Amino acid sequence: MTLSNTHYLDRLLKPQTIALVGVSPREGTVGHDMLKVLLSGGYKGQVFLVNPRYDEIEGHKCFASLSDIPVAIDMAVLSVASHRMEPLFDEAISLNIGGVTIFDYCKLEEEASPTLLERLSYKAKQANMPICGGNCMGYYNFDNEAYISFQSPGERKAGHISLIAHSGSIFVLPTSNDRRFRFNLVVSAGQEIATSLDEYMDFALEQESTRVLAIFMEAIRNPENFVKVLEKAKRKGIPVVVTKVGRTEVSAQLAATHSGAIAGNNTAYDALFKKYGVIATDSLDDLMTCAQILSQGGNLGVGDLGYIGDSGGLRELFVDTAEEHNLTFANLTDDTMNKLKQRLPLGLEAVNPLDAAGPFTPDYAEVFRDSVRYIMEDPNVAVGVFEFEARDEFIYMPEFIEIAKEVKQYSNKPFIVLNTFSLALNAGIAEDLMDHDIPLVNGVENAVKAIANLFANRDQQAKTHATVENISNPARKDKWHTRLANGLPMSETDSLNLLADYGIGIANPQEAHTQEDTLKAVEKMTFPVVLKTAEPHIHHKSDVGGVKLNLNSVTEVSEAYDDLANRLGYRVTIEPMVGQGTELAFGMVNDPQFGPMVMVGSGGIYIEVLKDRVFSLAPFDEVEAMTMIDSLRTRPLLAGVRGAKAADLNQLAQQLANFSHLAADLADVINEIDVNPIIVNDKGSIAVDALVIAKDTGAELSAA
Repeated sequence: MTLSNTHYLDRLLKPQTIALVGVSPREGTVGHDMLKVLLSGGYKGQVFLVNPRYDEIEGHKCFASLSDIPVAIDMAVLSVASHRMEPLFDEAISLNIGGVTIFDYCKLEEEASPTLLERLSYKAKQANMPICGGNCMGYYNFDNEAYISFQSPGERKAGHISLIAHSGSIFVLPTSNDRRFRFNLVVSAGQEIATSLDEYMDFALEQESTRVLAIFMEAIRNPENFVKVLEKAKRKGIPVVVTKVGRTEVSAQLAATHSGAIAGNNTAYDALFKKYGVIATDSLDDLMTCAQILSQGGNLGVGDLGYIGDSGGLRELFVDTAEEHNLTFANLTDDTMNKLKQRLPLGLEAVNPLDAAGPFTPDYAEVFRDSVRYIMEDPNVAVGVFEFEARDEFIYMPEFIEIAKEVKQYSNKPFIVLNTFSLALNAGIAEDLMDHDIPLVNGVENAVKAIANLFANRDQQAKTHATVENISNPARKDKWHTRLANGLPMSETDSLNLLADYGIGIANPQEAHTQEDTLKAVEKMTFPVVLKTAEPHIHHKSDVGGVKLNLNSVTEVSEAYDDLANRLGYRVTIEPMVGQGTELAFGMVNDPQFGPMVMVGSGGIYIEVLKDRVFSLAPFDEVEAMTMIDSLRTRPLLAGVRGAKAADLNQLAQQLANFSHLAADLADVINEIDVNPIIVNDKGSIAVDALVIAKDTGAELSAA
């Protein structure tokens, strides 16, 4: 047992003494394989075997029980069936063992209440004992040479990727295949009986060898601490790359069945990842490629991509793929361009992306060596790609390998060697290059998507302020908190006044409950006007014919009122027609895990059809608001088309930021807000309608 523990999980994941319970001499069993894997990894600590049926296994003494072991145990593997698990677990707690690993899924054929899993979880938390698992594959700590699993990682060099996965398959696939992926830590979290994903991430952030966290996740059990860990990673400058499954309704249901946790609102995860600089990927290939590139270290500074290749056709393919993923090439400086022009053979154009393959002269490789250096040293280049065909069996120009290795001697920028063919057999070359912190990526799309993700994340973080200025007005907050918490319905007028109090332009509707009051209100307005139902049970007025537009006379207003009153009810609002403009919508959804999310999107009757919307966690500032607006597919319409004047985007961004503060202020009393439409033009932005749904009671606080 170590005396200098610095982290809660040290004894579990960096054990100095290990007990293997359920070890077996029978080949092909989990009990045999876990011993074989641990011994083959070169573990330097003490190993104790526990199985009362044997005196020794593989030359190691067997103890009858954990209690018989004469030293304190840091970590015990309880490799037994579910029906034998609880007594052994209780014994481990009584002995103050630092942590346990459980491969079994801990389910009994006839479960009582609480279930075995629930009992183990409760006991572990009471004893403050961490558990890896159950239903997991264990873990590999390459720094500590502790391979706690029945699946071997083989002969793999240690590296700088910390991979943490809910799925056991994701634990196996990257560690049992190509050795170009190098890890310092790999954890199969499994059911997270007592130790959750965020805790493993926190442990990894404390390891000096960690350069990147690669996370394959189904769910988050501890959202609050997960956010704290993301904040910590951001402070430390350690990138986090995530593949989140359960993005569709069907896969979310399967995730709940698999891990026993709720997958959560994927939109909320996207918003969370954006806020804290997490690189979100869609596949295991993308996850590992991003992690491999980031594991080399280096600084991703300002600038764009620099490319050097040895094939015109492959260069064209790279360019096409780069354009599909919005990846831009750096504009090289005049100095770099002049160097390339002087160095390149006749007939080759000095351009980025560069094809440097000229005649096969004795100077052929030197042209590439100089070209790579010129481009990597260009201040406008942030990432470099050197593309050439190389296989373990044959490489037509071996000097290219040495040229790639030399880059780290003069540049700290991320640099990637690329083989366009994703199935190329070049694991040996890849290992050789990784010895020099140069990743070799197979597959042009793999490389392009990874680089595009890195750039997008860098640009997003450059726009994101670490803190958002608190503009909360206590009196205003208390006023509306009291109003919303009472659960009484609010009229549309009151709902829009809520927006107005937070600095959002509104259409100033007048509420009326009779035809006489309606006509009196019209007298103070300029035609044309709009008449809408204000019945509190009607959420979407347009769907039921509850909106009468462009009423140009008292007679038209009177007739419109009669129709609405007869069909829908006597409550109405009346207001002047807002001028023409682009229709947008603001929205707020209060996510149960991560709090209020604010949406801006295309508005009007097409909001659900176009699905053109962007979310961010509240609150945020005008910079983030403008980034959201710029991300909309309808953004070009706001610039003015067919003679229309450009919209006032600065005011729109300010109002969206104000709306985010409204959402943050009142998150404890509101579940949802729908402001639709907002008419946006050169004169500003006007909210025309609103729907507010209270938290907990679900009371409808406004019609929309």
